[in-house]
Amino acid sequence: MKIYLDFDGTVVEHAYPQIGNLNPGSFETMQKLQSAGHELILNTYRTDLKDGSFNDAIKFLNFNKKFKIKPILKRTRSKINPPDWNLEDFIKKQTIFIDDISKGIPLIKNIALEYGKMVDWVEIDKQFTKYRIY
Repeated sequence: MKIYLDFDGTVVEHAYPQIGNLNPGSFETMQKLQSAGHELILNTYRTDLKDGSFNDAIKFLNFNKKFKIKPILKRTRSKINPPDWNLEDFIKKQTIFIDDISKGIPLIKNIALEYGKMVDWVEIDKQFTKYRIY
């Protein structure tokens, strides 16, 4: 499957233009997806901004010594707005969008920030296991 992956509020907490704190479970789930043969494609507003923040996100993802994932080499040319979270529909289309702005996606409260929410990777992992995504 093609997995379109947002960055801020998904892999990390919102802290643009800096890199926010790591969202727990994000790298572990990305590792499982890659190990199962799925293709990760970065789909972030940072691509549209042309301010160097996209390169910072790529460096964080591909050169993080703590978590070993295969390099993410593909990206969207500009941000694709994600559809509502519907795993059954995603499976039929062989395309998944993991993005904190996707209506219905599991969310948790930010950890470092006092406000806002981010993707709940623990719940996403449970759903992916249940639907045999990996």
